[in-house]
Amino acid sequence: MSVLEKASELIDCLGQAGEPVTLGYVRSSLDMPKSSTHRLLNELAALGIVRRTEDGRYSLGPRLLYWGEAAADTFDLRVVAEQPMRRLRDHLEESVHLYVREHDTRICIAAVEGRQVLRPFIQLGRPLPLRVGAAGKLLLAFADRQVQELELGRAREDAPSLPNAPGTMLEEHLEQIRTQRWATSVGEREEGVSAAATAIVDARDRVVAALCISAPTTRLGEGRFAELRRPLEDCAAEIGALLKSG
Repeated sequence: MSVLEKASELIDCLGQAGEPVTLGYVRSSLDMPKSSTHRLLNELAALGIVRRTEDGRYSLGPRLLYWGEAAADTFDLRVVAEQPMRRLRDHLEESVHLYVREHDTRICIAAVEGRQVLRPFIQLGRPLPLRVGAAGKLLLAFADRQVQELELGRAREDAPSLPNAPGTMLEEHLEQIRTQRWATSVGEREEGVSAAATAIVDARDRVVAALCISAPTTRLGEGRFAELRRPLEDCAAEIGALLKSG
């Protein structure tokens, strides 16, 4: 059994107990050596996944509260976004994707593919950079400063010899995105693909996701961005309202 499997069983054990328990209780429940159980509990406690009480007992830690809230938010977001995304796809006849930020990357958590034969393919759950692409830049604009600095540095390294390398203009671009809550891209992440994205905001006025339309540049040139902005923003507002009402 791997360490990850043991840790998972230990967390399940503490959750099922429903109250702080002793080292002996955990060791007996999992049939693990005392030394291994103690070491694993201490490692998880150092990470905030397990909490050690003053009398030496163990319970689930505060970090799991954050994980649970984040997981619930993502699940609720996918559920409430599905129908508005389908209606937007039917209206614009292009693929609609929903992205969230994971540390210094973005991942697509929901997709409604366009009906066109030629369309971009986005793999659900695959980490993508924040510094390129409409959805990436939008999420980066509202990320914490540490993540922004990291991605700005990476952008400068992408093409250091070019006078207009991404990093030299990206920071100014992010400020504009923060003001407008709107981002576009043409061939930034993949040649021949264009995209436009807007922000989804939750009940606490946090930007929790980017709603994105993407298509081949032959169909989604810069001249079409103005046409699809209102429908995209209306759809994002609808999803945000559903989040708030839930």
